[in-house]
Amino acid sequence: MSKQQQPQSTRPSDRLDAAVRTAGVGVWLNPLPLGDLIWNDNTKAHFHLPQDAHPTAELFFARLHVDDRERVRQAVTRTVEDRRPFDEVYRTVGPQGQEKWIHAVGRAVFSDEGVAIQFDGITLDVTSAITAQQQLREFADSAPAMLWSTEADGLCSFLSRGWSRFTGMPEAAGLGFGWLETVHPEERLAAHEAFVRATEQRCAFSLEHRVRRPDGSYSWVVDAGQPRLGPNGEFLGFAGSVTDIHERREVEQALRRSNQRYGRLLASIDQGFCVVQILLDDQARPADYRFLECNAVFERQTGLVEPVGRTARELVPNLEEFWFQTYGKVGITREPVRFTHGSSAMGRWFDVFASPIGEGQDLQVAILFQDVSLRIEQERRLRESEERYRGFLASTSEGIWRMEFQPPVDLQMAPGEQINALFAQGRLAECNSVFARMHGLAEPEAAVGRGLGWMFDAADPRVQLHLDKLVQAGYRSGEGEWLVVAPNGQPEWFASTFLGVVEDGSLVRAWGTRRDITARKRAEAALLEADQRKDEFLATLAHELRNPLAPIRSAAELIRRGGQDEARLQRHAAVIGRQVTHLARMIDDLMDVSRITRGKLELSLAPLVLQDVLRAACESTHAALQADAHTLTLDLPEIPVRILGDEVRLVQIFSNLLTNAARYSARGRPVELSLLGMGEHAVVRVLDQGIGIAADQLQRVFELFYQGGTPSERGHGGLGIGLSLVQQLTALHHGTVQASSPGLGHGSEFVVRLPLAGPELASADTSTVDGSRSGRLLIVDDQRDGADTLADVMSSMGYEVSTAYDGVEGLAQAEATRPDIAVLDLGMPRMDGYGLCRALREHDWGRRMTVLALSGWGQTADRERSRAAGFDVHLVKPIDPQALVHAIERARAGCRD
Repeated sequence: MSKQQQPQSTRPSDRLDAAVRTAGVGVWLNPLPLGDLIWNDNTKAHFHLPQDAHPTAELFFARLHVDDRERVRQAVTRTVEDRRPFDEVYRTVGPQGQEKWIHAVGRAVFSDEGVAIQFDGITLDVTSAITAQQQLREFADSAPAMLWSTEADGLCSFLSRGWSRFTGMPEAAGLGFGWLETVHPEERLAAHEAFVRATEQRCAFSLEHRVRRPDGSYSWVVDAGQPRLGPNGEFLGFAGSVTDIHERREVEQALRRSNQRYGRLLASIDQGFCVVQILLDDQARPADYRFLECNAVFERQTGLVEPVGRTARELVPNLEEFWFQTYGKVGITREPVRFTHGSSAMGRWFDVFASPIGEGQDLQVAILFQDVSLRIEQERRLRESEERYRGFLASTSEGIWRMEFQPPVDLQMAPGEQINALFAQGRLAECNSVFARMHGLAEPEAAVGRGLGWMFDAADPRVQLHLDKLVQAGYRSGEGEWLVVAPNGQPEWFASTFLGVVEDGSLVRAWGTRRDITARKRAEAALLEADQRKDEFLATLAHELRNPLAPIRSAAELIRRGGQDEARLQRHAAVIGRQVTHLARMIDDLMDVSRITRGKLELSLAPLVLQDVLRAACESTHAALQADAHTLTLDLPEIPVRILGDEVRLVQIFSNLLTNAARYSARGRPVELSLLGMGEHAVVRVLDQGIGIAADQLQRVFELFYQGGTPSERGHGGLGIGLSLVQQLTALHHGTVQASSPGLGHGSEFVVRLPLAGPELASADTSTVDGSRSGRLLIVDDQRDGADTLADVMSSMGYEVSTAYDGVEGLAQAEATRPDIAVLDLGMPRMDGYGLCRALREHDWGRRMTVLALSGWGQTADRERSRAAGFDVHLVKPIDPQALVHAIERARAGCRD
């Protein structure tokens, strides 16, 4: 086959092109001026371009790293204008930010007229080489020793930063043979000759000489080097280290001094260091590693004692496989690695830098590490704290927010300018759900980015005042309280805080809270109103107590003077009786309120006919109605309306309603009382034509101590507890009471609904016991006036009465007279009423006696104590004589209260 007939693939140019492509060499042939460029596929790949790309000059510069772009542009210009060779190393950047290191060599081609017409050259991807150099630099600079290397001609090409720090000479100045300038003049020539000889012989060497330090002093060092050999055994230069042996040179051999100096250097750092040898199994896989060298910190950081010469599996039998595989890979691949990992077997976390050392066949790895267990634990706690913080934000009932200020607010500005900056430069960075809902947002994310004006009205004077105080306090203020109108139109109160974070004289961020205090504000208002009503009640109570005392004192004075006929005496006595009854009723009402409030009031339930109860209430209020000529109209059904209730308390309910109707009606106005059975309830209505009730007061008339109008308008008397008692006593009977009124001046109506008695109680006997008024009666009371006046009254009613004025005298009187009935005060000197009752019950005649307690003590505990002492009945002073007689006869008939 002729040369012209050779296949295309066998042409020399094709083989050359294939070789270039295979070698990864990029070829570029660029016509000048630069426009569309001619690149082979390798060059396109070096610039992160596909094979079908059409490169241009603009694309060329666009793909250059921004830090290299101007330098390369100037180099191209010099090559064209000054006919200099183009030789540059630069970085190219791909669309996703990936980088490559490219070494480009080229030249400009000129025409016969001297015009540049072509710019040609080649590119090589040197990323791996430069990355390796960078890793070598990083390791060398982080290593505790001072490292260096030379080329085959003996010129120094690398010095670690440790050497520069040690000598004070920059690396650039020490390259070549510049490092000799740091050697002491007395050893400089010998050091140079020894280094040249070692280079010629291509053998390891170790030199001892003094090196100048940054302060001008000199230190002894060992400068040792090992030949670097290429893949085919060719000599590449030396790699070595400089070791400071100044302090130990005079007392130790050179090698020992070097080793101890090295160990001391390792011991001085706060990191653990060791050299291990990787041990392989039969299949050449990492199986274990042996410790060849360790510093003192190693034991403290790992807890492993005397590890040198022992293997990892021997020291930690259950050590995780991760450590063997990681260090084994470093020893085999000769690639350093940095990582942070924990060991459950050792109970520690380590930050590790592992790098191969020595020859490849040695499988030795240098390990520099730090025990970071505390840091990892702190990070874990920080994460937990963050989780707790997030949980707190989600669970707290307060609104919480954080705001960032960009730019920060300068605290040197005037207060007004700072306030304006707060609104202009602050933006919410986060808040919790509670805060978002307070502002009508469904999600916290919707609040992010909003300004301070969304939270505060900048035009509100209160806001301006609050922020001005905040500025004056250095952005550390207490709570501010704000009244706002909610979306539903209801007023709401909020308490808010603002805590600023100041850095370098500027406010950079702020934290704040917002808390709903509407309930507290309402409670405070209610408490204030209750306190005001309490003061009004005390004033009213004093007034109401003085009113009956005045006629009592006048009537008593007139009786004392004497000289009056029987009719006047009776009238004075009636005055005293009515006023005392009035006082007793006020005291009883107050006690009842206290008992109900504390849940101590107990009902004595019995089958009752409601008509009888209403008639009793009318009888008890007859005097109050007659005093102002009120006509009472009764509308009661003939068929008995039966209920289960406490007769005394039911009479109290309707007496209070009738008294209230009389009190708030003009003289002569009628009052109506009616009863009607409706379904399962009895309905009692009390209707008057009095002053009526305003619409806004209808819901409050049953509140304790409440009285409508101002104090000066309350000319009707009363303590403001009667209607409250009516409501509470009715509720105890499982009933309800309701007030209504057409308005002021149109009267009012009170309607009480009580449940009717069941069929099993409808026929129950409701009669009371009524015995004869006779027998021997002993009254014992240390208040002589009370004992004597009661004795006179009871004598007039048919009893044979004797008196005593303390417990001891009472017991003697009882033993002498053997009374049928004894009425005893409880609080007496020498022997109280409880002791006297127990003493009486010790006798046979005393056990048959009817004994009643009559005392000012009427609490439940007092009644229980009197019952335990043996009393038949417990009565509270003052008591109407007729009621006392009724209680005595009921007790004598066997009806125990």
